Amino acid sequence: MISEMITQLDLKSAIPNLTGTVSLKGLEGKVQVYRDKYGIPRINAESETDAFFAQGFVTAQDRLWHMDYDRLRGSGRWAEAVGRQAVAQDKLMRSFRLEASAKADYQVMDAHTKGIFDSYAAGVNAFINSGDALPVEYRITGLVPEAWQPWHGLIAYKVRHIFMGVFESKLWRARMVREIGPEAAGNLFPGFEPGHLVILPPGATSPGPLDQGIRELSEGVAGLNHLGEMDSGSNSWLLRGAETAHGKPILAGDSHRALDTPGAYYQNQLACPEFDVVGLSFPGVPGFPHFGHNGRVSWSVTHTAADYQDLYIEQFKEGDPAKYLFQDQWLDAETYEETIKVRDGNDVHTTVTVTRHGPVIAVDTEQGSGLAFKYTATEKASTWPDILWRMLRAENANELLAAQRDWVDPCNNFLFADIHGDMGYLCRGRIPIRSRVNGWLPVPGWTGEHEWDGDIPFDELPVSLNPPEGYIATANNRPVGDDYPHYIAIDFTPEYRVKRVTAGLKSLTRPTAKDMAQVHAQKLSIPALAYQGVLKDVGPQDSASAAARELLLAWNGEMEATKVEPTIYSAMRDALLKEVLETNLTPKLAEEAWAPADRGLGSFTNRLKARLVSMIGEDDRSLLPAGDTWPTAVSRALARGVATLQERLGDDMSDWRWERVHQARPKHPLSAAFPEMAELLDPPAIPTSGDGDTPLQGGYSAAAPNTVTSLSVARYSYDPSNWEDSLWVVPLGSSGHPGSEHYSDQSETWRQVNMIPMGYDWDNIKATCETEQTLEPG
Repeated sequence: MISEMITQLDLKSAIPNLTGTVSLKGLEGKVQVYRDKYGIPRINAESETDAFFAQGFVTAQDRLWHMDYDRLRGSGRWAEAVGRQAVAQDKLMRSFRLEASAKADYQVMDAHTKGIFDSYAAGVNAFINSGDALPVEYRITGLVPEAWQPWHGLIAYKVRHIFMGVFESKLWRARMVREIGPEAAGNLFPGFEPGHLVILPPGATSPGPLDQGIRELSEGVAGLNHLGEMDSGSNSWLLRGAETAHGKPILAGDSHRALDTPGAYYQNQLACPEFDVVGLSFPGVPGFPHFGHNGRVSWSVTHTAADYQDLYIEQFKEGDPAKYLFQDQWLDAETYEETIKVRDGNDVHTTVTVTRHGPVIAVDTEQGSGLAFKYTATEKASTWPDILWRMLRAENANELLAAQRDWVDPCNNFLFADIHGDMGYLCRGRIPIRSRVNGWLPVPGWTGEHEWDGDIPFDELPVSLNPPEGYIATANNRPVGDDYPHYIAIDFTPEYRVKRVTAGLKSLTRPTAKDMAQVHAQKLSIPALAYQGVLKDVGPQDSASAAARELLLAWNGEMEATKVEPTIYSAMRDALLKEVLETNLTPKLAEEAWAPADRGLGSFTNRLKARLVSMIGEDDRSLLPAGDTWPTAVSRALARGVATLQERLGDDMSDWRWERVHQARPKHPLSAAFPEMAELLDPPAIPTSGDGDTPLQGGYSAAAPNTVTSLSVARYSYDPSNWEDSLWVVPLGSSGHPGSEHYSDQSETWRQVNMIPMGYDWDNIKATCETEQTLEPG
């Protein structure tokens, strides 16, 4: 049946009409939609209500399946599309109760915000009911698009961010403590090392095992991480006007995630009498919560890596699992019966339990215990969406800053710059106040000793306006120093990227927005240079290793796609990581850490790789076998790495170019369930430079080095002196339709670390548009 479908599938027939005049019920006036040569839509409406209606309609034209994918998996209904393989992840998502949380947030929005979400949903439904072509994915799965409800966008937003917290790291640390003991685990994952760069001021230095439940939880988490994402990160930077070509601050950077297909962000412009904003939106969500400018002020985010997700070990009453212990009293848990529909299979029934600490996401029936998940974005109803329209209307940096007061999740390093020359930083988001012990492991839920005690007040969050240093750089590094009074997190990214961003900024003389591509393109690896020091003391074990060593010693440390040295260096470093894992962990833990299935394991291995660099520099041999030294360990790793490359790539070392093994491989969410369709659905692979330690991001799992799992999903450069000089690019394209010419037409520009004009002026937009469509009341 599938093979027959392939021969009959006409991908272009699923592309909707993007020209002419369309009559739509629900519109109050005419809306013009112009699309440039990349298919990026520019929406001009006569009222705010119509603007958001049109944003919903136009987004559905390009990304309806993308929106439905997020809605289905966020609601725990992905098995309806792909079958039994998604049951474990659907159970987990039902446990998270994102749909209930989204409905609760919708109910407490102010009337203005609720009207915006209603208008956006009406626009989506207007497209669904228009009779126009629907995405090809509906034919593949046999699904029919359901009416889009106003809160569905909140589900889509929450499912995109729930795994940007750190609860998976706490699970992994708990397993390490359980299996190798606290002292050995602490040696592998110590506290953040002092002396590393922090964001403010710029340039400153800085319980119960639940075995059964955690196994089931891990299966669900792995299913939700089908792209193998290791770490979510980003770079961003600000340079004050006195240092730029045109006298206004420049804001630039890029967001790092796994490469979704289609991409996570949607380029578009939205104008009405109240505002005119161009930016990157989340399909399904009105407004531009992360990246954009409104002609007066620009904004962007990186991930703070803050800790706002806790795990509590609950004790349930023997014979009555609906009761749990808290401070010597048995309390009643809430329970919800859920039914999961399965494509080509029987329904699956599951019970969701909720305690005072949140939904129980793992249960060990033999021990009568469970793990409750407390998360700022789902713990209680929030008015955070009210921020979205206030951002669009902000007149300057101070108004934009004030608008962030109710932001909840995720916690961001929020940068902004306006036309008046002001610029700044805010660590925005809700961070609970509680014991630092909560940051390491799951904590006892029955004692009352680990409860949240409110949140860090907005006025006490890290903030900086017009810093005297003249710049701000963020790369998921620690935001503040040890003198900051509140606990933010344990897991921060090493300083490598932020050092190179800072060096790149300082190397520029009166730069323009276009010049910021030089910072985007920074691919010098600080760890690679550090390894050169120990390689000088390495005695090669064979002629191939000797030749590889000579190449590495003469190398400049640039992770350039066309060079062979990055391939050799990475194979050597990965071989050393594997040996350290096997030496210090049990065989099972070492195997899981080597091929991480979730972000907790990925974060651990990335931090351990950075720790090895420090330990080599300090000659700290505590992770090596007794009597071993770093030069001998690195010598063995080089030999093993070279042998691996010979097996994979052949004996000709000149053919071991980094671009052969280091590629972004876009994967459509239906490719795994319908592998016969993969060739039609998956865009071509993209060879890339960089690695996980460089601003030009290209992180990967050592067990699967051929696939880049963390990369730039959007680059941008905003110039408030002339918004027409602003630039951006995404790794694929604006359209979510596999048959569209805009499915991946920005890939080559992205690969070359170039950008395309962002555009803003309506005269230019009209003069250069490739299609025009009029939406009118029906």
